[in-house]
Amino acid sequence: MIQPILQPQEPAEKRKIYSVSEMALTIRRQLEREIGQIWISGEISNFMQPTSGHWYFTLKDANAQLKCAIFKNRNRIARFTPEDGQQVLIRAKLSLYEPRGDLQLIGEYIEPAGEGALQVAFNRLKEKLKAKGLFDSVHKKPIPKVPNKIGIITSASGAAIRDVLTVLKRRMPQIPVVIYPSLVQGDSAAQNLIKQIQQANQDKACDVLLVTRGGGSLEDMWCFNDEALTETIFASELPIVSAVGHEVDISISDLVADLRAPTPSAAAELLVPDQSDYRHKLNQLKRRLFNETEHKLEVTQALLDRLTAQIVHPKEKMVESRAELRELTQNLLAAFRETVSERSADLIDLQYRLQAFNPQFELEQRQDELVITQDNLVKSFKDLLKTKQQQMALSMQQLNDFSPLATLKRGYTITEDETGKPLTSVKQAQEAKELTTKFSDGEIKSRIKEFQ
Repeated sequence: MIQPILQPQEPAEKRKIYSVSEMALTIRRQLEREIGQIWISGEISNFMQPTSGHWYFTLKDANAQLKCAIFKNRNRIARFTPEDGQQVLIRAKLSLYEPRGDLQLIGEYIEPAGEGALQVAFNRLKEKLKAKGLFDSVHKKPIPKVPNKIGIITSASGAAIRDVLTVLKRRMPQIPVVIYPSLVQGDSAAQNLIKQIQQANQDKACDVLLVTRGGGSLEDMWCFNDEALTETIFASELPIVSAVGHEVDISISDLVADLRAPTPSAAAELLVPDQSDYRHKLNQLKRRLFNETEHKLEVTQALLDRLTAQIVHPKEKMVESRAELRELTQNLLAAFRETVSERSADLIDLQYRLQAFNPQFELEQRQDELVITQDNLVKSFKDLLKTKQQQMALSMQQLNDFSPLATLKRGYTITEDETGKPLTSVKQAQEAKELTTKFSDGEIKSRIKEFQ
């Protein structure tokens, strides 16, 4: 705390006497130590930027005002230059400007009022859309390397369209451009941008869209952080390149687009190739084609020269052919005669060999052997037949000697029952119904009347 000033009635030896400089320094140190850095909002007035590069202005509201300074090493990181009447939010420390005894703020950071709340809203929407997968690379549509026609959605009178058209004309003026004019700032800008994106998709006149605007504050570019706009960009059938603000500016539209460019001019360079590169490659191809064609012609000419040297006049060729034909005919005749002579000798030799193996001689010899074999077989058969006949006569005589008929001729008879079974006892005769008695010259049928 600030030391109290001694009362005059205190003894002189006890008085603490400050110089003005000491008092100012004490106050400054006390303020800076006790209060430290603070956030303070207010309206800019009397803004000045001298050649030193520092910013000096008054920060005020309806009831009070404070001097403020933001030195060059701090204001260079600011994303805008303050203007009189602009509401701002400043992070600063309270101090005392000793030469004049003025209380003042030394600014460390400055942004337009409300930008802090916008940044919170930005981060919240960013996390929400990220969780829904709108930023995933798998959904990014490819940008054509050489578009047939480019659609540009931006302000028709802004600096961005002029920068884009200048770059496109320099790099590839042959590619046509369709401009879909739209608001790029303000409450109606997001809906206006959505309408033009949908119109471009309906027209199908282009194969790529560029959504762009120049730099500005976060509040100025807030329409590009609209949730409905980002969902429209995500749903677009046409690939979309987003280039909003400067390189340090990043919008939700940049994140959801198929390709983000740091600036409008950079977007134009990404959209089309440089025709000078194409000319250079074309010239290289032309030189290569010329060299290869020239080499091919040289090789072909050399081959033609060799073939030309081998060409013979038809008359000379005919004379050579006739001579070759005569020589071939003579060789053929000689070879034919030699072949006929060799084949004739072979034929004579084969005839002699054939006579030696003539089947007629073999056949006659086999016929003689067959006659002899046949005679032997007939004689053997006759001898065998005579032997068998003699054996049969003997067997017949023996059979006849043992035949019952021969016994009957000697005066004996055979008695049989009605079944033809010979009877050998009286008992068998008693059981028979009818008897047959056989003699050598016949038989007698009889019945039994009495047995003894």
